[in-house]
Amino acid sequence: MDPKENSVRVWVGLDLLQTQMLKQVLLDNGIECSADRDMGVIPVGEFGEIGLWVSKNDEGRARTLLQQTEDEMSEQLDRSLPDDEEQD
Repeated sequence: MDPKENSVRVWVGLDLLQTQMLKQVLLDNGIECSADRDMGVIPVGEFGEIGLWVSKNDEGRARTLLQQTEDEMSEQLDRSLPDDEEQD
């Protein structure tokens, strides 16, 4: 998918691994998507942000899936922290 007129950026982050995981969530749910960068190339030097793009028709569902996935990831991280390391 080419991030042009018929697509919209639904997520942006700095973490290559998180980007790949979220991209896979979209693909697994039948939402075609692309990233701002080639995910198979590890950049040298400053990395910058990475965006995920989907068709405008899939925007609502993609945003919902991404939010649910990020919430689940946060909950799992919170559960894995010892009580004295949890943050409010």
